[in-house]
Amino acid sequence: MIERLALDTSAAVDYIREDRLSPPQINAAKVVVIPLTVVGELFHGASCSALPDESGAIVESIIERWKPLLPNVATARVYGEIRTALFRTTKNLSASRVNDLWIAALCIQYGFSLLTNDRGFDNVAGLTVIHW
Repeated sequence: MIERLALDTSAAVDYIREDRLSPPQINAAKVVVIPLTVVGELFHGASCSALPDESGAIVESIIERWKPLLPNVATARVYGEIRTALFRTTKNLSASRVNDLWIAALCIQYGFSLLTNDRGFDNVAGLTVIHW
C-alpha cells in the first residue's frame, strides 16, 4: 500500500475521463491529495473545454474527494532549491515546467510520492515519482 500520494494533472485527468483507465495506485493509497497547482491546471482545462460548467463541476468534486495540498513559505524555499538545481543544468525552463516544480516542491515538503505520467519529474532530486 502507498501511504501518501499526490496526483499530478495527468493522473487526475486519467481518473476523471471515462475513456481512460484510472491509475490503479489511487485506490491503493492510504492518503491522496491534489497539489493546488494541479487544481489550477484542472480549472484551466475545464474553462477551455466545450462544456466549461460541467467540467468545472467535475473539478469541484475532485476537490471534495481529495484535499488540496497548499503551498507556504517553506514550499517556496524548496521550489527555489529545485529550480536552482535544474537551472544549473538546463538554463531554460518553460512556463509549464515551472508549474511542475511547484508541484514537486509541495510533494517534497510534505513527503508525498507523486503519481504522474510526465517524465519531466524524473530528474527532480528528492522526489519519489510513481508512473503507471
